[in-house]
Amino acid sequence: MENMSPESLLRKAQALGDDIKEMESIDILGAYYQAQAKIKTNRRKNMYNQLMRYAAFLTIPLFLSSLVLGYLYFSGTETDEKYAEVVTATGSVIRYELPDHSVVWLNAGSTLRYPTTFKKDNRLVELKGEAYFEVQADKDRPFYVNTPNGLSVYVYGTKFNVAAYEDDNYIETVLEKGKVNVITPNQETIVLAPGEQLLYDKQSQKSKRNKVDVYGKIAWKDGKLIFRNASLEEILKRLERHFNVEIQFNNRSGKEYKYRATFRTETLSQILDYLARSADLKWKIEEPQQQADDTLSKTKIRVDLY
Repeated sequence: MENMSPESLLRKAQALGDDIKEMESIDILGAYYQAQAKIKTNRRKNMYNQLMRYAAFLTIPLFLSSLVLGYLYFSGTETDEKYAEVVTATGSVIRYELPDHSVVWLNAGSTLRYPTTFKKDNRLVELKGEAYFEVQADKDRPFYVNTPNGLSVYVYGTKFNVAAYEDDNYIETVLEKGKVNVITPNQETIVLAPGEQLLYDKQSQKSKRNKVDVYGKIAWKDGKLIFRNASLEEILKRLERHFNVEIQFNNRSGKEYKYRATFRTETLSQILDYLARSADLKWKIEEPQQQADDTLSKTKIRVDLY
């Protein structure tokens, strides 16, 4: 320093003063706060990006679940139908009202299955056995009766009878009022007029249309048994269901008898005695037997025609 000239010392002093002024002009506290703000901003950005990744990870399965639930909801409203089933015990007749206020009478040993809520475009029921229908008119929703052998009856509003017992050789449809359309298993459509009967042979798959005494066919719903030109075999089969018994018929003579009769309050014994007056017919009641489950077997009746 001592060897330096006065000019050099002056320049050094000025430079030192300039450095001190520059240092004094720096806002240390502000710089600190700015640095802290940048750190927080970067942390927020990192946290936001991380949350977005988590959200995307969670949103994809949630979106897929929504799609699945939506599909199940909208498709399930049509397919997940609830059904009710009405069963008539052998030896009884019941009257029942359907969801559309149509009325059905079920004959002995019959089953009717139907949805608890009918669809908007049709009313469909399934029948095993015999039933008489009084269908409420609805031109926009036809009423279908499906039978186990593939025969269907559909109407828009009318009164008719369907007999479709599984152990019968025929499926019978009788129209009392209005019009019915019968669709056979081979897709043939037959239209019936009031007073007509359609017999469908299950084995030959052929149909036959006749004029009949309608009340004689539907009187069972009123507790009556009416026979018009009925064979003995047909009568005994109806007596089985009506009285809840098992009848074993042996036609030893091979003869065919036709009967015309009306029974209201007669007992089974009285009816069999009536049938025996016009033919060499013998009948015998076999006492019920106790079964393995401690219940009694169905009453059996042996009928012999000589």
